[in-house]
Amino acid sequence: MEKIVLHRLAKDVFNTPLMIQPDKLEVILSVIGDRIGMEQLIGTKAGVDLMSSARGAVERSSRISVIPILGSLVNRTYGLNPDSMLQTYDGIRNEFNAALDSDSEAILFDIHSPGGTASGVFDLVDEIFEARGGKPIYAMANENVFSAAYAIASATDKIFLSRTGHVGSVGVIAKHQDKSAANEKAGIKYTTIFKGARKADLSSDAPLSDEAKAMLQEEVEDVFDLFVKVVARNMNMPIAQVIATEAGIFMGERAVLKGLAHEVIAAKDVQARILAELDANLRKKEAKMKGKIPDVKLEKEEVKIMNAQELRDKYPELVAEVESSVEQKLSTDFGRKEAEMKAENSSLQDSVLGLQKSEAIRQEREIKTEANAIWAEALGGSDIPERLHDKVKVQVSHEKFVQDGMLDRAGFTEAVKAEVEDWETRGATSQVMGTGFSSKDVEDEGTVKAKHEAKADEDLADSLFELAGGKRKEVK
Repeated sequence: MEKIVLHRLAKDVFNTPLMIQPDKLEVILSVIGDRIGMEQLIGTKAGVDLMSSARGAVERSSRISVIPILGSLVNRTYGLNPDSMLQTYDGIRNEFNAALDSDSEAILFDIHSPGGTASGVFDLVDEIFEARGGKPIYAMANENVFSAAYAIASATDKIFLSRTGHVGSVGVIAKHQDKSAANEKAGIKYTTIFKGARKADLSSDAPLSDEAKAMLQEEVEDVFDLFVKVVARNMNMPIAQVIATEAGIFMGERAVLKGLAHEVIAAKDVQARILAELDANLRKKEAKMKGKIPDVKLEKEEVKIMNAQELRDKYPELVAEVESSVEQKLSTDFGRKEAEMKAENSSLQDSVLGLQKSEAIRQEREIKTEANAIWAEALGGSDIPERLHDKVKVQVSHEKFVQDGMLDRAGFTEAVKAEVEDWETRGATSQVMGTGFSSKDVEDEGTVKAKHEAKADEDLADSLFELAGGKRKEVK
């Protein structure tokens, strides 16, 4: 029974996009590997030291619900006990919902994790993000918060980390286990019967085919795009800025400068910091409420109140004067208020148009930056001379690949790749290797220099003939 559970868990690790540090895959493999015939992939069980590494203790308070996120993260553990070093997204979700329903005033995720599977994490991240605006939600990087764990932290209102705390690794990785060589050595031969061209693509009993590798790569890129957009939304960062981190990890103040965390603080001081913010917010609310509800003093003296008709009967002239004054004031106030509202509405429309234009420019710049990065990568590894790069880029405009304000990265990348290959095939290299280009486009420096030298020789010969009193005979 245990092997069945472990094999199911192995399927969540291999041939699927993972949001985890590569060297920390051993954390999961150390639990399942030696019991399902994967000893060669594991080495030592160094991964289990993750939980016991030096971590500053986050002190607890009845006013703060602390949710620890420790070790590797998975969608399900298939019945493994807590000692398996795996924590599930459902378990975190249950603790988070309980904290929302509790009497605590704030929620703190105390995180030390290398990440985990992509499956299940984005739903949890969205739920935490959508809970913003209620109880304040914090995350403490204590000490390493990577990949899937960072996705969770980014969904909170504020991320703290220590001076030696690390965050980041906004990237995706996938592994395929090829057991064919080991099977052959053990004298085991598998025959796979299947229908459907892609059915056996990721089988561990055969090497990974080019088609299967392309399919897995595409899935990794799709998860990466989703990961980047979620972090950009949660941390209020441009997508290009998130991509520019290149799945790197950053420590302390550098993480704050990169926009991946908010404040550097020791773990032991986090509770006091949060309580201070809670108290400050409470004082602001009390001051606001006090300003809205004035003190009311009840008069003990009996007051005689006359109705409108009694006033008209007793003081007709005074009532007429008051009515005239009120009518005039209302008319004046109404005209002034109407003019103010028109001016305010016009100003508001101008502001909205300005914001819309500003946002359009920002999105256009982000898309152009993404497109330029794709062109740079494609041209950087090609044989096309740098002087021709701008000419090549004109052939595929990124504007045709923009849908709903987003660049279709996959489609644009394929188009760029095809254009670069076409130029290389037709001879746009550092030497003259083909046709279809003007000599100005493809001549190399040696050819241009030779032409200049030949022209200089011609001019010198003409000069010598003129000095000799003759004229050079043209060769026809």
